[in-house]
Amino acid sequence: MPFIVWNDNIGLGIREIDDQHKVLVDIINKLFDAMSAKKAKDIMSGIFKELIDYTRYHFNAEEALMETYKYPDIAQHKHEHERLTVQVLDLQEQFAEGKVMVDAKLMNFLRDWLIDHIHLSDKKIWRFIKG
Repeated sequence: MPFIVWNDNIGLGIREIDDQHKVLVDIINKLFDAMSAKKAKDIMSGIFKELIDYTRYHFNAEEALMETYKYPDIAQHKHEHERLTVQVLDLQEQFAEGKVMVDAKLMNFLRDWLIDHIHLSDKKIWRFIKG
């Protein structure tokens, strides 16, 4: 069973962004599966890299959408993207150095990191675009 199950309550109703969020959910689920199966550190390391690379891609797409629609809080949202990216990069570095393990606490952080960002920040963009 997946760690995060996608449903309409998570989605925004913007297909491009929802599809990207689904990819992020899939990557976090892959990390959870690797953790559950006690996969080697190098496999989890590769999944972390995939998460970071795709997060950057997704944030760039969101920022382009905000620029297209002239979203008034774009600077604040970009700052949040930067902060979230730094958090995940820091986790990756700590993992590589053996300072943090992929465990339930880390998985809960990643789930909350994604879901909270969608519900608290991305929905504001959706309301602005739809409004």
